[in-house]
Amino acid sequence: MKPMDLIVDKPPVDLLFTPDFTADELRERRQTIAASIGPGAHLLLAAAPPVPDDRTIQDANFYYFSGLEVPHSYLLVEGGSGRSTVFLPSRSAMAGTDENCLGFEDAISVAERLGLDEARPSTELNAALQGIKTLFTPLAEVEGGGATLFGANGCAGKREQEEWDQAEPRHKRLVRLLEERVPGIGIEDALPLIKKMRTVKSPAEIEVLRQAGALSATVMIESMKATRPGMTENQLQAIAEFVFRSQGHCGLGYGVIAAGGRRTWDGHYHYNNVTLAEDEILLMDCGPDLRHYTSDIARMWPVNGTFGPWHRQIYGVIVEYHKALLSRVRPGVLAKDVYEGAAGHMLALCDDPASGFPDGRRIVEQMIDRGVGYLNHGVGLSVHDAIDGTWRNEPLRQGFVVVMDPMVWWEERHEYVRVEDTLVVTADGCERLTGAAPIEIDEIEALMQEPTNFNSI
Repeated sequence: MKPMDLIVDKPPVDLLFTPDFTADELRERRQTIAASIGPGAHLLLAAAPPVPDDRTIQDANFYYFSGLEVPHSYLLVEGGSGRSTVFLPSRSAMAGTDENCLGFEDAISVAERLGLDEARPSTELNAALQGIKTLFTPLAEVEGGGATLFGANGCAGKREQEEWDQAEPRHKRLVRLLEERVPGIGIEDALPLIKKMRTVKSPAEIEVLRQAGALSATVMIESMKATRPGMTENQLQAIAEFVFRSQGHCGLGYGVIAAGGRRTWDGHYHYNNVTLAEDEILLMDCGPDLRHYTSDIARMWPVNGTFGPWHRQIYGVIVEYHKALLSRVRPGVLAKDVYEGAAGHMLALCDDPASGFPDGRRIVEQMIDRGVGYLNHGVGLSVHDAIDGTWRNEPLRQGFVVVMDPMVWWEERHEYVRVEDTLVVTADGCERLTGAAPIEIDEIEALMQEPTNFNSI
């Protein structure tokens, strides 16, 4: 199935419900968290607030447990039993005509489609909370709309500390209001429990991530074919935005990196305003916000279409390292064993005169000395997914989605060289969700000779 199959010609109100998760899957998630917090406790999840434009932004955790896109809604889950109630604003609180909005007036259909026990007006939430003694809620800012949890919390913290801003973070304001309005309530952080649940993805989540990976790979393929000296980096960003919008009905999952030459040194370069030169190598990194899920990919290619001797060597080493790492991923192994096995393989390869990497050992030793974890971060509801961090020291599990990102900073040329894919751990290895975009030098050079679909750029 293609992403647009779930969107095109659907009634607008249908777009306010998840097309990816069944009521049974959502119900199972709520029952799992209910068992974790235990009888006598409750979980409260707040949807994202409205934003001052027409985008649909939803909090990742609220969406994960409800599958609902309506802002300023609240999900209350009873510990033990898992009984779940969503509290909705009125249709009139949403922008648009009545038939294109969703509110408490649609309580019966909302409850049925999402496997909820009840849907009620948000004005009744206060009364429903009275008498609750232990309430779990995520002590974190809104994660969604391209914002990672780390980024959202960091931004809120800066605003809180700025002398002439001092904005109260949203999650702190919610806790304050709960303590003011519900006598005797005790607040517990639900985030550690939710992170554990989000660490391993369900088959339905993996399918969305597979579609997101395919979109990202398409961007790389089309960008390789379109790249020419004299283009600006921004024109490559425009290709990414066009592909995501035209093939996925979605926007960016994070800021596009399209950095040429020495600008690659900035791992989070985002200005994308420079004209690409004949002798530069290009680093591109992007991902969509596809029905709240994303992917992460990075590719490098020469602006003139042909890898020079140095880039053929250093990039070639990274590609071989990438393949060595991927070949060692499977359930039950530790990340450190993947790194150690790949490092040993690469040192032996570079010591072979037939490898074609005369400086290969120096490159690999620099990578080993830096000690970077190339299984770098989880991917899911955001590009740096809010998952349980203990995975780094535990055996890999089937269904875990993570990036493989071997990299080297080469100070002599002030360049940052890398190859990144999003992968899912499978029963006997891994699947590269972004693997449709080539990484081999010969394949990239051949692709860059093909006609582009973006002559207008």
